[in-house]
Amino acid sequence: MTSRRKLQDILVNTPLLLRLVWQATPLYLFLSLAVTGLQSLIPAVMLLVNKNIVDMVIANWGNTNFIWQPLIILVAIRFAISLLRAVLNQTNLYVGQIFNDRLMLYTKYVLLEKSTQLDLAHFESSEFYDTLSRAQNSGSNYPVRVIQTLTGLFGQGVTLISLLGLLFKFNWAVVPLLFFTALPAFWTSIVYSGKRFWMTRMETESGRLSDYIQRVLTNPNFAKEVRLFNLGEHLLGKWSDIRTDFNGKSAKIAFQYAKMRGLSGVLVNSGFYLAYGWTLVQAIAGKISIGDFTMYTGAFSQAQQVLPAILENIAKIYENNLYVSHYFEFLDLKPKVTNNLRPKSFPIPIEQGLSIRNVTFTYPGAIKPTLRNISLEIQPGESIALVGLNGAGKTTLLKLITRLYDVDSGIITIDGVSLQEIKLSELHTNIGVLNQDFARYQLSAKDNIGFGNLQEKDNQLRIKQAAQDSGADRVVEDLAESYETRLGKMFKGGVDLSGGQWQKIGMARAFMTDAPILILDEPTAALDAIAEYELFEKFRTLPAGKMTFFVSHRFS
Repeated sequence: MTSRRKLQDILVNTPLLLRLVWQATPLYLFLSLAVTGLQSLIPAVMLLVNKNIVDMVIANWGNTNFIWQPLIILVAIRFAISLLRAVLNQTNLYVGQIFNDRLMLYTKYVLLEKSTQLDLAHFESSEFYDTLSRAQNSGSNYPVRVIQTLTGLFGQGVTLISLLGLLFKFNWAVVPLLFFTALPAFWTSIVYSGKRFWMTRMETESGRLSDYIQRVLTNPNFAKEVRLFNLGEHLLGKWSDIRTDFNGKSAKIAFQYAKMRGLSGVLVNSGFYLAYGWTLVQAIAGKISIGDFTMYTGAFSQAQQVLPAILENIAKIYENNLYVSHYFEFLDLKPKVTNNLRPKSFPIPIEQGLSIRNVTFTYPGAIKPTLRNISLEIQPGESIALVGLNGAGKTTLLKLITRLYDVDSGIITIDGVSLQEIKLSELHTNIGVLNQDFARYQLSAKDNIGFGNLQEKDNQLRIKQAAQDSGADRVVEDLAESYETRLGKMFKGGVDLSGGQWQKIGMARAFMTDAPILILDEPTAALDAIAEYELFEKFRTLPAGKMTFFVSHRFS
């Protein structure tokens, strides 16, 4: 990695992050900086007060006529500064906690909001999941870490400037010595920060694999097969191998880093005792007072702690910015399926029908097209069945109609209006869908059905009617809390359903909508023969007046 890239990582990501912080919580950012700035002035002020106390005591040593009032005032000032420091410390803890919580909440919200805006194509790409995994790991902690480090850096900068002001009064040559002894530790932090980052980045896919194996070992969907096929020991071994290999690489870098930090620590201590010795010589020669001696050695000692901390924080900003770049890398992803600058409304009612003309589509990364030169005309209110072998492209065609993907060539229109011209939110509102891999929300039965039409999700009559139309009403009647029963076993009190029962719930969700187009993709795949027959009987009347697509690989 070039030094130019390192500088770019700091210069580019930090302003973006500061803008994110300003959007999240500007008030607490300002409060955090203000409190930190006040805290940072205290060390130099305390050294100055101590110097005057020591000089006053030595100057009046054995003086029986000593006037106590000036000394009492100095001690009172020192006491007040100590109280102020205690108050500022607690204030900073409170402000920092609120600030960190709000920032973390906002960064997660922005990441989740971005994920809802991306195309289905993103979620069918392994590279996307690497990017998402890195963003989730980085976005949860690293933005907060960068801001904490920047705030700390601001405070340390204020402290260092005030301490250097004291040291310049003694001997300006002490300042270059201070910087010279601190630079090796800074350079070490920069080098090994980069090594840790690239090691972690290179291990993204293997890390995701270990996380996946962990989910397999703890997920109820896999529990039966893991036990029946005796997979536990095998999968646990694979998980252990991945994590052990990662820990080994991490330990190697940690050892090298500790060794270099130890060597740089020797240099730091040598620099301090050179300055300490020179100050001691000046005090013995009578060129500075004992109070000056305590102030200057204290200032140098604190400055020698603050300066390496500043340089190390700069290195941390660099390292954390590398991780934050993962977060912004995810936020930079752009959906390909978007609205036109001036989208048109969905044609209601549909008068001419839906037209598919010479449509060809190839999935991203695939070699051969799934659909080639498909043409079809569907009239308003017409119901059609798409029947074919698995992989024939039935579901793919419906993804194009719902515009989860855009066609490679050809055109799909509704009443002569291209799907690309219709506002996406309106298109999706006016197409009711039961997907083949429909979602099973670990929420209440009411939510599972009501999600089919958010505007009516609290309309109990509407929900019950949709359940009755799909046959889910008999499923819900057997639940302890009826429609308020939580489905699934992920949370306490949840009740799991059979595949067929879940499918009826999913179908009820599709029947919630008033959409003029209804898509049922393999709606009977998990149903028994009797339930399938009952659904077909209802299907004669339920979609009346709607354009309906019924997808199956079975001819029943």
